[in-house]
Amino acid sequence: MRSFTRFPRALTPRRALAVTLLGGALAGAGAGVATAATTATAASQASAVATHSTATQNITAQLDAAHPLTTWSAIIHAAAGQASGSLPAADRLLPAQVSGPQSQMSLDSAQWANATTIVQQAMAKHMGLRSAVIAVATAMQESQLVNINYGTYDSLGLFQQQPDMGWGTAAQVTNPAYASDAFLTGLAQYQSSNPAWATQPLWQAAQGVQKSGFPYAYAKWEVQAAHIVATVAKGMF
Repeated sequence: MRSFTRFPRALTPRRALAVTLLGGALAGAGAGVATAATTATAASQASAVATHSTATQNITAQLDAAHPLTTWSAIIHAAAGQASGSLPAADRLLPAQVSGPQSQMSLDSAQWANATTIVQQAMAKHMGLRSAVIAVATAMQESQLVNINYGTYDSLGLFQQQPDMGWGTAAQVTNPAYASDAFLTGLAQYQSSNPAWATQPLWQAAQGVQKSGFPYAYAKWEVQAAHIVATVAKGMF
């Protein structure tokens, strides 16, 4: 798969405002996110994904409680630069209900650096916040955001990409920027064939790129990935 490395262009005021407001709003709601056991059988994962959690509604309620004069709806409208309507799903961190129970992991400085690289690549490619959340959640499942030099068969790096499957050389896929860009390029290809990708369950879009034997496993990192993206994006602008 070809990689197209691009450097960020200046964001429009509308996009920068959207990132800042949404990032700050979601980052402030982190205390109420529930955690779940990190291990589950494939069957139980499939059952869990079928049942939508109330995580999104809980975040919304916390935001409204924290900002009684500024509702979540008002924040979205302001971020979009319009008086009514909603921010496009591709530019929202959590555009649909979260699927299944959620897990969390503690991140060290190296993991945060890798997450930052992923978000920066998504912004450089102008793919929107939702794409960044999908990418971060995918790397959380594949490598725990660690740039590892081993994996199943010849899988390597943050996204466990296989050189013999056309992802790049071993040196390339263990370069966080290259690996992130390669995943996002694959995600963009999936998106072009799936117009409703932004409101699909997160695992579905991730699986569209990764072709994993455990497709539902990506779902459990969605909320923490959204918080990570919000934190990183807020610091970018």
